[in-house]
Amino acid sequence: MDLLGPLALWLTVLFSGPRGVLALVLPDITEPDFIRRCVQAHNAHRSRASPHAANMRLMTWDDALAKGARSWARHCKASHNPILQHMGQAHPDFRRVGENIWLGSPYSAFTVESAIQTWNQEGADYTHRNRSCARVCGHYTQLMWATSYKLGCAVHVCSGGIDNFSTHPQSTIFVCDYGDAGNMFGFPPYIVGLACSSCGKEKCQDKLCTDPTRDEPKRYDWSPGWDIIPKSSAHRLPHWLNSTGLQLLIGWCWLFATH
Repeated sequence: MDLLGPLALWLTVLFSGPRGVLALVLPDITEPDFIRRCVQAHNAHRSRASPHAANMRLMTWDDALAKGARSWARHCKASHNPILQHMGQAHPDFRRVGENIWLGSPYSAFTVESAIQTWNQEGADYTHRNRSCARVCGHYTQLMWATSYKLGCAVHVCSGGIDNFSTHPQSTIFVCDYGDAGNMFGFPPYIVGLACSSCGKEKCQDKLCTDPTRDEPKRYDWSPGWDIIPKSSAHRLPHWLNSTGLQLLIGWCWLFATH
């Protein structure tokens, strides 16, 4: 029975507080489900573009863009990465990289889908006919930028708060980076017309233009120069918590305590 007290204390510390397991269960940029949800949510909104888009490209995941998004999210600032203003420095291939940011608290307020939906809602204030915006539309136009075809996203909880946003210990920042960048001054986000009618030789998939050679995933031996936190194995903990090893450990403790 003597082991139950320390074990209970260890589990309490592990699962409680802003620096407890919450910080460890955040989806990592390599987790397949997180990648799928980010890509799927983007493409769902793009395929439902209203008015219809004639040249909207299918978006696929990019490892380097995700690294850049994660590195900037770790800075915990309610502003865009200034490196994006410098041509060719934010990605090993893309000369220009775009960015969308969602902020909220606590972490339970965040889902991939709800964050991307808030960007899409800005479309209500955008008029395609004269390319005008009644309020804020930059997140929407980047989300809908037809020639942006790669994305990488990351979410981070800032236990010390987010500069110029919140001091809440579960302040959450979700960053998505895009290649090529959107929001070119003077240009609309896409060509209005029959879906896929301007795809050229590319195939049409769910009202989006797709080219297997262009959309094929790449792996880059590249790290952002603005990363302020070294890589952590923390994201692996949720898998360990569900592992056979932990189940055996808990079972062993239970057997020991009952004898």
